[in-house]
Amino acid sequence: MGLALGGGAARGYAHLGILKTLESNDIPIDCIAGTSMGAVMGGLYAWFGNIRETVDHMRRFLSNSETVNLAVYRRIIESEKKQANIVDNLTAFVRKGILYGKALTSKSVVDPDIFHEAFRALVPDVDIRDTRIPFGAIASDIVTGEELMITGGSLRKALMASSAIPGIYPPVETGEMILIDGGWTNKIPVEPCFQLGATEVIASCVSREMEDTRDFDKAMEIIARSNAVSTNRLGELQKRNAALVLEPELSDIHWADFSRFDDSMEAGFICAEENLDRIIKVAARAKWQRWIKSKKKYIREITL
Repeated sequence: MGLALGGGAARGYAHLGILKTLESNDIPIDCIAGTSMGAVMGGLYAWFGNIRETVDHMRRFLSNSETVNLAVYRRIIESEKKQANIVDNLTAFVRKGILYGKALTSKSVVDPDIFHEAFRALVPDVDIRDTRIPFGAIASDIVTGEELMITGGSLRKALMASSAIPGIYPPVETGEMILIDGGWTNKIPVEPCFQLGATEVIASCVSREMEDTRDFDKAMEIIARSNAVSTNRLGELQKRNAALVLEPELSDIHWADFSRFDDSMEAGFICAEENLDRIIKVAARAKWQRWIKSKKKYIREITL
């Protein structure tokens, strides 16, 4: 059984709660594909191989890192009362001038040195091919517009690329490619799980759906809403082949509030426990279908 972990920034901690339920019920995971924060949580779990070590590692990182309390996150949270999705928020912040200066003078709001230092502390310097569970991180090449799955080379560099939210974090440049957050081409990496060999896939979706609004009086509001419609539709299409889609209740957690680790993880745990019977049925089907291996290549795989 494959696990597809979607992006959602701070809400992505919920993936660990789902993994905790799977592990405690001895439900095997044959492979993991992750986008953005889903790649970070999935990649760490694939490396450590169990939830205890993964959570302990995350707690040490959060307790020692200043990254989660960056002023830019506080400004984003305080300036936007609605718990909208990342694309909506970024457009609103630029419109309000909150990120305008940085957007004109540099590639990212978060300084590259801070971003790199955080990932040096967060992600072991290991090769993806050495993870205990087969793993792929989704990234987007803004040069070609291509969706890519990183299945070899530096785990740290792969997770940096997959979670490089445009405008917030610096892109990862390698060769002729400029890699950004995988969510811009694949929000819920279900098909990549099949490419990794899964016969059944459970998707974990932690990003918010579109806000219910009629506030379309200005051109920027119409542009932002149109972008939200497009990204939402992309996500719906990409998760339709999943055997089960888990959607933890995260409405009170802002995507930029990286301090709410326990709350997000608990939401994922509750969601998985409530759907445990359905999860077990999917896992049972996958067990008897393991002799079936997908040969179709959905996207290009690369090594960093």
